[in-house]
Amino acid sequence: MKRPVTLRRAALRSGSIAALGLLLGSPAAAGEAPAPLRVVVVASHHHVLRHWLAAADEGRIPAHAVSVVHFDAHPDLSVPARPIERAWRDAPRALVAASDIASFQLSAVWVGLVSRVVWVRPEWARQLPDGERRFQLGALHDGRLRVDDESDYYVLDGSWAPLASLRDARPVAVRVLSLAEAARGLGELAAILDIDLDGFATRNPSAERVRAAGVSEADAERLREIFAPERLSLGATPSDRVASLERLLEAVGDAAGGGLRRQLGAAWTLWRLGLGPLDLYRLWRIVSDASAGGLPLDVLLEEGRNLVGIPERRADPAEIRATAHQLAAMLKSSALRPGLITIARSVRDGYTPREAWPAIERRTLAALREALGPLDVRYDRGLGPAPGTRPSASAASASAIRATNTGASP
Repeated sequence: MKRPVTLRRAALRSGSIAALGLLLGSPAAAGEAPAPLRVVVVASHHHVLRHWLAAADEGRIPAHAVSVVHFDAHPDLSVPARPIERAWRDAPRALVAASDIASFQLSAVWVGLVSRVVWVRPEWARQLPDGERRFQLGALHDGRLRVDDESDYYVLDGSWAPLASLRDARPVAVRVLSLAEAARGLGELAAILDIDLDGFATRNPSAERVRAAGVSEADAERLREIFAPERLSLGATPSDRVASLERLLEAVGDAAGGGLRRQLGAAWTLWRLGLGPLDLYRLWRIVSDASAGGLPLDVLLEEGRNLVGIPERRADPAEIRATAHQLAAMLKSSALRPGLITIARSVRDGYTPREAWPAIERRTLAALREALGPLDVRYDRGLGPAPGTRPSASAASASAIRATNTGASP
């Protein structure tokens, strides 16, 4: 049965700033205390899509042009690898299945829910430069999605295309800033606050696989230094940078496994791309040792790209407390009261350290309560509170979103 369309619901469906003002309006004007904020905890980050769409349908957030404040060790702004139908907005399962933990936000842009993402990054995460950026997300003739943003984040991932080749494009607004800066005042109005617990501490699965194959910690750090994007000379245009990356990967292979002539040619290519003599020697030794240790070269190259591009951070209890304090300060200083909060554990996906997860989740919920007051904490299907967490009465009785819990599986 369809719900009656009240004035408030009609305004929300407009997706306007005025509608968001209705959503976040003063409780004093209504003569009643605000309801506890809905918080949904999921295992893998792209599962938040179901809850974002449900919140729009229920009138908790606007139906269009939603702004998301996204605290995470990663931007999660990759382009979905599979074509996505815009009609899947009404088929959340299909949308989640076509997305992944890195691309769910642009999936939400494509189906018309989200238009702005504010990536609040930890100090040690720098995959995108700070500041504002705007670009277009559109489809190629075969349905694959691409963006016209010429940053290495998209170009070197094969996700860039010129705007003229994109159809049905949607604008995307992105802001990047550190948590420390956001704690001094975010200055944003957002309908969704989205938190990944790996923003407190994160693993790098590729780095762990490289080390497990025999690459030392010191050599892994040298690889990060050698292939730091700001040190490489990959060219000015997107096509030049893609071609340069292909030459670089081919040259690394030749340096490790080719004959003398190919090795000399590889050294010349790598030198022109920005690697100095010491870099070349270190690279040759690392690659040779890894190959001798049984790590296939193609695997090393693929894992090496993620070793360089994905952050890795261990955090002790003091740093976890400090991050939670900054998160609370961000919410207080910005008077940010979103319509929905989602939390991704990211333990199963190999990012949030399993041993640190319960403490991080408890600290996160405590910070949210400190800044925002009572919470209605709910858990996605099959999940329960983190060990050591005392569920609130609202969480214990809530069943609209979560199915019967089967234990505190992360």
